[in-house]
Amino acid sequence: MNLSTSQNALNALRQKFPTGIPDVHSLSDELKAWLQMKIQTLTDVSEQSDMIVSLQRIRNRLVHATEDIPDREFQKMVSFVFENMDEIEKLVKG
Repeated sequence: MNLSTSQNALNALRQKFPTGIPDVHSLSDELKAWLQMKIQTLTDVSEQSDMIVSLQRIRNRLVHATEDIPDREFQKMVSFVFENMDEIEKLVKG
Protein backbone atom coordinates (compact mmCIF):
# COMPACT_ATOMS: atom_id res chain seq x y z
CA MET A 1 0.00 0.00 0.00
CA ASN A 2 1.42 3.31 -1.04
CA LEU A 3 -0.37 6.55 -0.18
CA SER A 4 1.70 8.51 -2.66
CA THR A 5 0.37 6.24 -5.43
CA SER A 6 -3.21 7.16 -4.51
CA GLN A 7 -2.28 10.83 -4.24
CA ASN A 8 -0.60 10.68 -7.66
CA ALA A 9 -3.69 9.06 -9.16
CA LEU A 10 -5.95 11.71 -7.65
CA ASN A 11 -3.71 14.51 -8.93
CA ALA A 12 -3.59 12.93 -12.38
CA LEU A 13 -7.39 12.74 -12.52
CA ARG A 14 -7.69 16.39 -11.55
CA GLN A 15 -5.09 17.46 -14.10
CA LYS A 16 -6.56 15.40 -16.94
CA PHE A 17 -10.13 16.51 -16.20
CA PRO A 18 -9.88 19.97 -14.57
CA THR A 19 -13.50 20.82 -15.37
CA GLY A 20 -14.86 17.81 -13.52
CA ILE A 21 -16.75 14.70 -14.53
CA PRO A 22 -15.90 13.57 -18.06
CA ASP A 23 -18.53 12.13 -20.38
CA VAL A 24 -17.22 8.59 -20.84
CA HIS A 25 -19.29 8.13 -24.00
CA SER A 26 -16.97 10.57 -25.79
CA LEU A 27 -13.68 9.13 -24.49
CA SER A 28 -11.39 6.88 -26.50
CA ASP A 29 -10.90 3.30 -25.34
CA GLU A 30 -7.34 4.21 -24.36
CA LEU A 31 -8.51 7.09 -22.17
CA LYS A 32 -11.22 4.92 -20.60
CA ALA A 33 -8.56 2.34 -19.71
CA TRP A 34 -6.34 5.08 -18.21
CA LEU A 35 -9.29 6.37 -16.20
CA GLN A 36 -10.07 2.87 -14.92
CA MET A 37 -6.47 2.38 -13.79
CA LYS A 38 -6.44 5.68 -11.90
CA ILE A 39 -9.75 4.90 -10.18
CA GLN A 40 -8.44 1.47 -9.16
CA THR A 41 -5.38 3.09 -7.59
CA LEU A 42 -7.47 5.36 -5.35
CA THR A 43 -8.26 2.46 -3.03
CA ASP A 44 -4.63 2.08 -1.95
CA VAL A 45 -5.20 3.68 1.45
CA SER A 46 -5.08 2.22 4.94
CA GLU A 47 -8.07 4.06 6.34
CA GLN A 48 -11.42 2.32 6.21
CA SER A 49 -14.56 4.35 5.66
CA ASP A 50 -17.81 4.08 3.76
CA MET A 51 -16.14 6.03 0.96
CA ILE A 52 -13.27 3.56 0.70
CA VAL A 53 -15.68 0.61 0.77
CA SER A 54 -17.59 2.18 -2.13
CA LEU A 55 -14.34 2.78 -4.01
CA GLN A 56 -13.27 -0.81 -3.37
CA ARG A 57 -16.54 -2.07 -4.85
CA ILE A 58 -15.91 0.04 -7.94
CA ARG A 59 -12.32 -1.18 -8.09
CA ASN A 60 -13.40 -4.81 -7.79
CA ARG A 61 -15.95 -4.38 -10.57
CA LEU A 62 -13.30 -2.84 -12.82
CA VAL A 63 -10.62 -5.40 -12.00
CA HIS A 64 -12.82 -8.47 -12.33
CA ALA A 65 -14.78 -7.47 -15.42
CA THR A 66 -14.60 -10.23 -18.02
CA GLU A 67 -15.98 -7.99 -20.74
CA ASP A 68 -16.20 -4.28 -21.40
CA ILE A 69 -18.19 -2.40 -18.80
CA PRO A 70 -21.09 -0.58 -20.45
CA ASP A 71 -20.55 3.18 -20.72
CA ARG A 72 -23.66 3.85 -18.66
CA GLU A 73 -22.34 1.82 -15.71
CA PHE A 74 -18.82 3.24 -16.07
CA GLN A 75 -20.25 6.77 -16.13
CA LYS A 76 -21.87 6.12 -12.74
CA MET A 77 -18.52 4.98 -11.34
CA VAL A 78 -16.67 7.98 -12.76
CA SER A 79 -19.36 10.36 -11.50
CA PHE A 80 -19.10 8.88 -8.01
CA VAL A 81 -15.35 9.45 -7.95
CA PHE A 82 -15.51 13.01 -9.25
CA GLU A 83 -18.47 14.00 -7.06
CA ASN A 84 -16.55 12.80 -3.99
CA MET A 85 -13.10 14.03 -5.00
CA ASP A 86 -12.66 16.30 -1.96
CA GLU A 87 -13.52 13.54 0.51
CA ILE A 88 -11.29 11.07 -1.34
CA GLU A 89 -8.46 13.60 -1.19
CA LYS A 90 -8.79 13.81 2.60
CA LEU A 91 -8.54 10.03 2.85
CA VAL A 92 -5.54 9.63 0.56
CA LYS A 93 -3.62 12.41 2.26
CA GLY A 94 -4.12 10.70 5.59
